[in-house]
Amino acid sequence: WKITCVGDDIAWMRIGKDGRLWAVNPEAGFFGVAPGTSDKTNPMCMQTISKNTVFTNVALRRNGDAWWEGMTEEVPEHVQSWLRVERYPDSGFEAAHPNSRFTVPASQCRIIDENWEGKEGVPISAIIFGGRRSSTVPLVYEARDWSHGTFVGASMNSETTAAAVGKRGVLRADSLAMR
Repeated sequence: WKITCVGDDIAWMRIGKDGRLWAVNPEAGFFGVAPGTSDKTNPMCMQTISKNTVFTNVALRRNGDAWWEGMTEEVPEHVQSWLRVERYPDSGFEAAHPNSRFTVPASQCRIIDENWEGKEGVPISAIIFGGRRSSTVPLVYEARDWSHGTFVGASMNSETTAAAVGKRGVLRADSLAMR
């Protein structure tokens, strides 16, 4: 198997003249939630955001590097919070905003498909749906066929994050993250 990436969340798909599914990415980059992203949870992402990245509402280390909860196993002794106030491990508040973000050129991802910007796009042999579920759902789930996969993807539930209004961690039927 060879796995390449077309995009991190959006792809426009169509059936090609050859009968296969093809996709293009209408975006130029990746946009993600920083808290919880680490070398342990997503090493490919951490490599991708190591340069030429815009961060919002993250904490800053003394050397000016970005930091957020879950990024490292050890909490830095001192950071400047997203509110730009001094923050220590025992301060009692999060250093980075729960919805702090990063944006980075997709071209920096080492597994981006070589044709991801091509007019014809990339032939698709698998679609990986992702969501936030802290329990009960397997990390990888294989659909029986394309029709079943469409059903599975359309009926996914995910836990709310800081990006949603209301309490975090609540199971929500919103497969396209429209709310």
